[in-house]
Amino acid sequence: MKKVLHVAETIKGGVATVIRTISAPPQGEASNYELVYLIPLDQKKELQGIDEQQIRTFVRTKRDVLSLLRFAWSLARVIFKEKPHVVHLHSTFSGVIGRCVCLLLKPWRSPRIIYCPHAFSFLMESSPAKQKVYSLIERLLQKVTDVIICVSQYELDTAATFGIDRHRMTLIYNGIHHKDDVPASNEQGPVHLLFVGRLDYQKGFDVLLKAFAEVRRTDLKLTVVGSAVIEDAVDRPVIDAVEYVPWVTPAEVSALYQAADVLIVPSRWEGFAMVPLEGMAMGLPVIASDCTSLPELVTHGVTGYIFPTGDHQALTELLANIEKPGLLALGAEGRKIVRERFSASLMIRQTYDVYSAPSYQVELSS
Repeated sequence: MKKVLHVAETIKGGVATVIRTISAPPQGEASNYELVYLIPLDQKKELQGIDEQQIRTFVRTKRDVLSLLRFAWSLARVIFKEKPHVVHLHSTFSGVIGRCVCLLLKPWRSPRIIYCPHAFSFLMESSPAKQKVYSLIERLLQKVTDVIICVSQYELDTAATFGIDRHRMTLIYNGIHHKDDVPASNEQGPVHLLFVGRLDYQKGFDVLLKAFAEVRRTDLKLTVVGSAVIEDAVDRPVIDAVEYVPWVTPAEVSALYQAADVLIVPSRWEGFAMVPLEGMAMGLPVIASDCTSLPELVTHGVTGYIFPTGDHQALTELLANIEKPGLLALGAEGRKIVRERFSASLMIRQTYDVYSAPSYQVELSS
């Protein structure tokens, strides 16, 4: 039996969805794997449905030195105790700290190291100097990494231009289970907009609020689901047509998708976001920025609409012109594309193939 340790310094949002999805081995192979998890204590509920006996936790108050040290120490202890065959590191902070810990433990424990950045740090909006530092760290740490999972072609190609070895990378698109639920087909009444995710700078929540405030329509309603995770606080102004909802369970999110007419994804950068996948699987059209990987999922005028990243005026114009009758057809096409290209079963199969394949011999996508 192969033991896989999933490791995340924070899992709020799409990372939790990815981990939950790949926590089910391919059909008929469940007995071949044992899964263990290391996550923040206060985010344990994000792994709803996973056996609590398999979940290990550490105390994370915020992204500060003390919390990161607790994370590193907890990871070292879990690796020693659990003796995993595979350590799957999720996101960049986990990737940096986790690989350093694994390197220090190498004389005693040598698990296969799989790293999925869910968007490399050098893809973020930052200065050229910071990008050079981030890419240098990634280039150095790739030498102790067996496989780097990229979740979009954009991410893989861009990483290669920053010096990440293509032979260490493989493309696995995020996938989602087929949904039978569909949005309500009522073409009367307000247009219900939905935003789901972290209210951090990366996700472009501020862009959405600026655009919404400038739209001169009284028939638009906006529901915002989530909270800040990376940043300490985010301004959430009181607006009559805007409802703020804290993090909710997956079942409650599904109900919100079903009640919405349009999903808004105004991110500044992404790896390969789960939220638009979830919405499209439910038959929702998506209005998204053209950042990084989002155009690989959302096609303008086919499954939704694309606007230039960070351009709140362009988003305002889109919101000013959307009409309910045209939205259902966009949502139906998006639902079809998700089923054909972004299925959970394909993502799961490819991920477990990575766990089992010898180093550097994974079937690569270029």
